[in-house]
Amino acid sequence: MFIAAGALALLAAATPAAAAKKTPPRLAAPQIVSGTPQLVHAYAAPATSQYVSDFPQPLVVHLTRPAAKVRFWCPATHCKLRVVDEADDPGHRVDPSTYEAVIKQGTATLRVGLSTDLPGHFEVFAQTVDGDDNLTGPKTPPFELWSE
Repeated sequence: MFIAAGALALLAAATPAAAAKKTPPRLAAPQIVSGTPQLVHAYAAPATSQYVSDFPQPLVVHLTRPAAKVRFWCPATHCKLRVVDEADDPGHRVDPSTYEAVIKQGTATLRVGLSTDLPGHFEVFAQTVDGDDNLTGPKTPPFELWSE
């Protein structure tokens, strides 16, 4: 009886340690360096039915682990990222609301504007991308952008 109880106690003590070894380490999200919060005046784009907001301060994140690229995106419906320096930027557009920026010296920077149906409060997130274009690890807290 004592042997069985001792074996169960030993098994119970070993189980949490074994489970802890199998849990993968938590990946660190990119850290926001600058670009939030920002407030700008939106203007109506004459050729479209969109409001345009150009933010003067770039969105900047620092990476604490290696990654191929950083993806910035605005999840709000009808929110499109307007990249200010897209012609000179080595990144690329994934879709109208998503842009992948290249990492330089451990940081990724995006000079951005938004095209939206109405002015308001918008959140933009950043997340690392691996060499196969898969999102990896957690996303940043939101960059808080307001257009009025």
